[in-house]
Amino acid sequence: MRYEKLLLMGLTVVAACSGSRESTTPANQTSVQRSAPDEKRREEALQHFIDGALYDSKEEYARAILEYQEALKKDKNPAIYYAISKDYAALGKHASAAEYARDAIRLDPSNILYREHLADVYIAAYQPELAIREYEKIVEMDSTYQEGWFNLARLYQASKPLRSLEIYERMLKQEGENWEVLLQMAEIYRTLGQYDEAAEKYALMLELDPGNKALRRQLAETYGRAGKFDKALEILESMLEVDENDPEIIATLADLYLDRRDFQKAIELYEKLLQRGKTNQEIKLRVGIAYYGMARSDSTLIPKAKEIFEEITEELPNDWRAYMHLGFLSAMQGRNEEATSYFSRVTALAEWNADAWYFIGTYYFERGEIRQMLEVMERARKSVPTDYRLHSLAGFAYSRLQENDKAIAALERALELNPDDINSLGTLALTYDGMQQYEKSDSLYERALRLDPDSHLILNNYSYSLSERGIQLERALEMAQRAVTAEPKNASYLDTLGWVLYKLQQYREAGKYIGEAIATGGASAVVHEHMGDIHFQLGEKEKAMELWKKALEMNGNNQALKDKVARGSL
Repeated sequence: MRYEKLLLMGLTVVAACSGSRESTTPANQTSVQRSAPDEKRREEALQHFIDGALYDSKEEYARAILEYQEALKKDKNPAIYYAISKDYAALGKHASAAEYARDAIRLDPSNILYREHLADVYIAAYQPELAIREYEKIVEMDSTYQEGWFNLARLYQASKPLRSLEIYERMLKQEGENWEVLLQMAEIYRTLGQYDEAAEKYALMLELDPGNKALRRQLAETYGRAGKFDKALEILESMLEVDENDPEIIATLADLYLDRRDFQKAIELYEKLLQRGKTNQEIKLRVGIAYYGMARSDSTLIPKAKEIFEEITEELPNDWRAYMHLGFLSAMQGRNEEATSYFSRVTALAEWNADAWYFIGTYYFERGEIRQMLEVMERARKSVPTDYRLHSLAGFAYSRLQENDKAIAALERALELNPDDINSLGTLALTYDGMQQYEKSDSLYERALRLDPDSHLILNNYSYSLSERGIQLERALEMAQRAVTAEPKNASYLDTLGWVLYKLQQYREAGKYIGEAIATGGASAVVHEHMGDIHFQLGEKEKAMELWKKALEMNGNNQALKDKVARGSL
């Protein structure tokens, strides 16, 4: 086809020249004689063009290009530029192919074939945005060209799925139901998580091909994801009536029960497959997942689930999924060190798995091994740079170490990736608060409360910050009360409420809450110091000194507290 198409183009060029010569009149024969050299050059160009086409037919593209380039010296014809571009594309030289294709279009801008070819070159060179530009021009030139609209929609699917859907809908209205268009729309809706819409398109496809078993299973699966389990079951059970031993239908039905968290029914179906010789590890893995699901509410099943996943690791030592579930199961047993070992194996096999990195990071943080946690988080952030949780964890750790610049950089990156992450907002606000950059911290606290007005951690931290500065005390009191209502036994929250009351000079009421904070047994040195301050304000100086000294024993690095003890007063 390549040879025939290019040869036809070459002949068309000459035919145009011959027609011009035959239509001449005696009055312009002088002109014809003057153009004879041009005719000769075009004939020479045609010969080189034909020779190039012959080389193309033998897939000798480099030699064909040389012939076409000789043809170009004789005749700057867009068909020749197009032929050269096609051969450069065949050789994988996309830049040169694009250059010659653009030259062809410059000489013949209305030629759709040239523009489609240039779009193909851009796609091969991973420049879909440039291919989109060409197809936009193509459909502008010919709005009835359905293949052009279809290719444009396909290109938009990754970057602008909604625009892609608009184009497909337009095509359906113009052409009626089309299998390929419906399929692409269904896949987009699935990707967007719009399973009702996807199911609607699959159902229309099934009307076009009612005997398609694979499509019927796909429709059932999509109904399941849309939460329409009755419809999904109806389809699958009707299929089993035709063939009760079809392993693919049984597997799909088992998967449906697994998604519904009906683990026992899922296990029965999976084991039915295993008993029939379907001993592949995928089915075994799903049996393990079902047991894992049941183990979350019945811990006696944890050993059985672990046994299944351990068997899978022996059979598939490089499959990260079994190690992931073993990690979760170990964590459920409180064996965090063992869990971390499994999750480390996951990150070695699938370094993109952010969940495993996150668990390892939180494990080290809970153990107080902050530096070790940061080492892990640095590797994690390089492996999965777009997961905001990993940047947030690193920021929290740096903030704990009072390495504020690093904390701010990590937390701001987390918020770039997820602007609505309350944890990152709160930690960044706390960091700026500690640096006494109150304009920034207050702005972040306010932003966090707009997202979640009931976040007791934000309410507590913001109210404590306001009380320390002695401003907006009535608002601080209201926020602190709401935090304590949410967690009545939280020593930090009780201390904050007491401290706001202290700032309002309600010393006895303040002592009540701070006393409750101390009674929890988890009160910090600051809480004991606050209680001492209350006793001092109530004239109970000996009791105040006793509490200040206890606070100093708990934190000997507090110079302000040392001075307070030394002078015996606030």
